[in-house]
Amino acid sequence: MPSLSRRALLRGAAASAVAVPLGVGALTACSREPSHEEVLAGQMAPLASAATASAGAARRLATTQQRQSAALDRIATIRDQHAVLLREEILRLHPASESLITTPSESASPSGSPSGPTTGPVSDGSLDAFRKTLADDAAAARTVAIGASGFQAGLTASISASVASLTGLLS
Repeated sequence: MPSLSRRALLRGAAASAVAVPLGVGALTACSREPSHEEVLAGQMAPLASAATASAGAARRLATTQQRQSAALDRIATIRDQHAVLLREEILRLHPASESLITTPSESASPSGSPSGPTTGPVSDGSLDAFRKTLADDAAAARTVAIGASGFQAGLTASISASVASLTGLLS
């Protein structure tokens, strides 16, 4: 049986002192769980997408619903503000999550017609369908608010209340 020299033992100890932390670091980098901020930003991204979509839907409806055009323009402006606030918070929490925010393209609407679908919710271009979209948006923001804390809870709860009140403009 070969014996270990003192020098060989010290070399082995030095090598393992360097190799073990590097190996543990590499393993934890591969299996990391998403941070709380990343999860929350991921939950807020659909809210920002919905805000952008409902702002666009309100603008398209304003061109066909002359009686409600002022209210729809106001709703579009408010929903645009919601989208900006949500995007800013997502960027602050986890910048990479901004890529989760989708923007409805004008090509989703056939021939750019005002009554075409945004991302699906306002499929028939009616005020009733738009009211339902707003109610769904408010419910989604409320769900995120319930699971959040601090500023994000306040932001999403405020957006939920704001969106719920917007349906009152469409009488």
